[in-house]
Amino acid sequence: TETLRYPLYRLVIIGIGLVVAVLLWYVVTRTRIGMLVRAGASNRTMVAGLGINIRLLYTIVFGFGAALAGLAGLLSGPIYAVQPGMGELILIQVFVVIVIGGIGSIRGALVGAVIVGVVDTLGRAFLKPLLGTVISPPAAEAAGPALASMLIYLLMALVLAVRPAGLFSSR
Repeated sequence: TETLRYPLYRLVIIGIGLVVAVLLWYVVTRTRIGMLVRAGASNRTMVAGLGINIRLLYTIVFGFGAALAGLAGLLSGPIYAVQPGMGELILIQVFVVIVIGGIGSIRGALVGAVIVGVVDTLGRAFLKPLLGTVISPPAAEAAGPALASMLIYLLMALVLAVRPAGLFSSR
């Protein structure tokens, strides 16, 4: 029998990502500070009028976001080469995730990330062999990776054509 080998460290990263996602969902949807953040995003002036220091609230949110970015950098350091500007490589993919999920939607970002990850991985794994059955193997060898990297952009174009605000547009 053949067993599936997957690095333990990557499973730990997936687990930490799921825990962070659940905690973020809980904070945003079930706590007072989450309610204030959502209200401030909808009507900043009204929240400030209720006596909430909106600048402090947004500073805390920014700090929390920076901490999450630091956690992501810490976890990805052993996998990728750590260097200044290392995040530039994924900025376009993050943009695609946000457009597909819907700008301003946390649920959309999660669903968009899963969809983009699955489409990208399946495209890289199966497109080259699939093309090899239709065109010559050297041509499939050259065209497969190029087409696989285009799949997420084609998916984004399809989502924008069907639902211009994304799959889960914010209210």
